Amino acid sequence: MISQNGFSMKKQMIGGNVIEITPQTYIDMNEEFEEEGTMLRIEVPTQEAIDKWKKWKDPDMHKRTVEPRDMVQGMWEEIGIYTDEEREEYKNKTHIDRQK
Repeated sequence: MISQNGFSMKKQMIGGNVIEITPQTYIDMNEEFEEEGTMLRIEVPTQEAIDKWKKWKDPDMHKRTVEPRDMVQGMWEEIGIYTDEEREEYKNKTHIDRQK
């Protein structure tokens, strides 16, 4: 499971040791942040919340939220060219080295 900051929180690997995530893990991280002077605190969840989060799977994880956009086609459309034939005509008009 990947957290919002991109780190795998299910099993953290530190020097080959597997650390089980518990509320104490969050408490320790907050203490470390305080010692380092980091202006960040993490809300400490219950063990039940951690277990629920570990088991949760997003059913729409791989669903597109935005339709892909052809950026090159968008540039052609900005200058009023919509078909392949219009592209070739434009290219031949604007590129002297293509003219015969």
